[in-house]
Amino acid sequence: MMELFQKYNVEFVSSTEKFDTSTPMGRAMLNICIVFAQLERESIQQRVTDTYHSRSLKGFRMGGKAPYGFHTEPVKMDGINTKKLVPNPDEAKHVRLMFKMYAQPETSYGDIVRYFAEHGIKDFSRPALANILCNPIYVQADLDIYEFFKN
Repeated sequence: MMELFQKYNVEFVSSTEKFDTSTPMGRAMLNICIVFAQLERESIQQRVTDTYHSRSLKGFRMGGKAPYGFHTEPVKMDGINTKKLVPNPDEAKHVRLMFKMYAQPETSYGDIVRYFAEHGIKDFSRPALANILCNPIYVQADLDIYEFFKN
């Protein structure tokens, strides 16, 4: 905003603070306030990022829609109400089948999408299927995905 004011030779005089950009001291005070406002914004951003990361490492659910194959259940962790991901047995069975099919070298995303549609299981798009197969939550979850690779 101040750059726009300068472009049109407009001076800023605050009626509530001691800012008057028509004087050197006023411009200096405004610039000091701008620097501290920027510092505060960046500090808040860093605290939020650190808190988000810390909570996720402790197992707190960080929001968003539950991935296919899961639902959320309320839980209290460290005295804080949150939610946890719990496998949905019917959908988890479908996710296992997706991984089993995709483990076969001759099977493509399209083959899996067609199979699911033809068998009335679920209509997935190829990008949606790709998101499931690339999502690390399925490797971390107790869906026994790796059991298929052992057989």
